[in-house]
Amino acid sequence: MSDKAAIYSIIWACVSSWYYGYHLSELNFPVDSLTCITPAYPPLSRLPLCLNLDATLYSVVTAIFTVGGLIGSLASSWIVEKEGIKGGIALTGYLNLMGVLGMGIAPHWILLALGRLLVGISSGIAICLVPPYLSMIARSSPELAAKSGQIGSMNQLAIVLGIFSAQFAGLILTGSKGNVPGSWRYVVAISGIVAAVQIVTAGQIVAPNEKPADVVPNSEGGDVEEGDVTRTRETDEAASPLLPSSSTSSSTSSVNPSEQLTLHSILGNRTLKGPAILVATFMAIQQLSGVNAVVFYSTPVLKPILPASAGMMSIGITVVNAVMTLPAIFLMDRLGRKTLLLASIAGMAITSTLLAIGLDSGHQTLSAVSIVTFIASFSIGLGPVPFLLVSELVPSPAIPAVSCLAVSTNWITNFLIALLFLPLRDFLSTPVDPRDPISDRKGEGRVFYVFTGILIFGGLLVIRGLKNGK
Repeated sequence: MSDKAAIYSIIWACVSSWYYGYHLSELNFPVDSLTCITPAYPPLSRLPLCLNLDATLYSVVTAIFTVGGLIGSLASSWIVEKEGIKGGIALTGYLNLMGVLGMGIAPHWILLALGRLLVGISSGIAICLVPPYLSMIARSSPELAAKSGQIGSMNQLAIVLGIFSAQFAGLILTGSKGNVPGSWRYVVAISGIVAAVQIVTAGQIVAPNEKPADVVPNSEGGDVEEGDVTRTRETDEAASPLLPSSSTSSSTSSVNPSEQLTLHSILGNRTLKGPAILVATFMAIQQLSGVNAVVFYSTPVLKPILPASAGMMSIGITVVNAVMTLPAIFLMDRLGRKTLLLASIAGMAITSTLLAIGLDSGHQTLSAVSIVTFIASFSIGLGPVPFLLVSELVPSPAIPAVSCLAVSTNWITNFLIALLFLPLRDFLSTPVDPRDPISDRKGEGRVFYVFTGILIFGGLLVIRGLKNGK
């Protein structure tokens, strides 16, 4: 694959990762635009400007995205069998467009929720298939293989750019307070426009290893010449820098390169079972690190310091997330995955502890600095690297099934954090007035010591599980 074709393919595929980030954040900033109490109808329209959602319904509509994500992740392996990896990524554009149309014309919260479910399915498929697709591009030539870390990091960059662009679109279209009635529909519509462009351009994208003639289909939806099996195996080894070469060779030689492996067969293979479980564990640690909980805390912590800029604070966090992902792209192949993971986890563990201290002591500046540093530490390693591990710890025939396992684990732990974080925080803290359990509480930072413990475990796992610095 030429460098020009590779760039086009990377951008086209990463649009699907962008959907994931965008839909995570699209209803965050314009919440008041969506949920204003009195639904109003503009002239010449049958659609209400706002949907009358209380806090519970708003939470349901927001959380159903993760349900769709889990469904999409579980279905991704089956989709690869039917459509190939490129076909599966193309499918995310159609699903996203259908979901956005449902949300954009929703007269009631039920249709809005169904649309969120569809875009969640699209995003679940995307974050399962885009990382291995990027790995296929990296393995298509020795020159690209030398940049496999940079290419793989594009997935995470697309996600954080999606988060940022949703927040920025909310600011531009719904005002600085996110409360312009009805304008939330325009925020939603942007993702549909992007999906339409992706669908139209899909036919111009050449999948990695795709040949015009005398080829045999491989398990990932690309095509490999009969005589290229050995060469493909050698490229796999060159692009799998996280394990010793002997382990990689053993993994690769124990499977048929032209046959896609099922999750059951992988977990029954002693050579592949360990890497598959390791990848899923890192995906779980990514969410159990508390990164989403820190984002939840950003507004209440920073609002006393900058009370007039509440709408800009969440955007600032997404800017930090996006900007700090850039160094990871350039350092991934220089410092190696293991080094970046350890640096990221160490920074997060330290700042999680400082955040706990800041919240417990009421020190707002310490809390604010800790939040920003925590997000920056996440962005340089624990954010992008786990997605790379899927394609670098197992041979190509195992990638779709292991990706399905890993990303499904990510969705499940993400949902558990969203569900259990506040109850755990309240359990570990105590009310100021014992006679009034809903009064202000003290010790709300203690929950972050739990995340510190999980991060320390993750650091030990990196040291023991990844055999070398690359």
